[in-house]
Amino acid sequence: MSAYPRTGAAEAASAVAGCYSIVTPNDRDLDSLDRIRQQIERVDRSIVMMLAARLATAQQALRLRAGHDGSLTDQKQERRVLARSRMWAEDLGVPPALVEDLFRSLIEEGKARFRSDAAVPEPPVVTVLLVDPALAPHDLERPPKVQVVAVPESR
Repeated sequence: MSAYPRTGAAEAASAVAGCYSIVTPNDRDLDSLDRIRQQIERVDRSIVMMLAARLATAQQALRLRAGHDGSLTDQKQERRVLARSRMWAEDLGVPPALVEDLFRSLIEEGKARFRSDAAVPEPPVVTVLLVDPALAPHDLERPPKVQVVAVPESR
């Protein structure tokens, strides 16, 4: 069970992204639209960096598991990963099926990379600061706040 009540997508989006008015593409809003697009680009880059870090960490787990029992698949663990990702998605108002598909893809990509033994570049160090509901003062009326750390511009 989550430390805070489930909310709808609109409420979660408002809590996570802050309160923004709808931007219409007219002359006076172009500056705002550009700023919002830059913010989206930074978030997108952060997502890609987090995916790279997740895949690299999964490779470590696969090497340990394969060295231990020769298996690449731990169905019990995969079910736990999918279940918790669905729960997190529901808590934040993100479509659970979308998140589950993403995590299934990550799991399969990790196995494919391990099988191919392809040289994968060293992933970047990614720091994401989130307020952990278990550690933060509990305000059960609202979901936790999310803080995104700015990521350096593309190389």
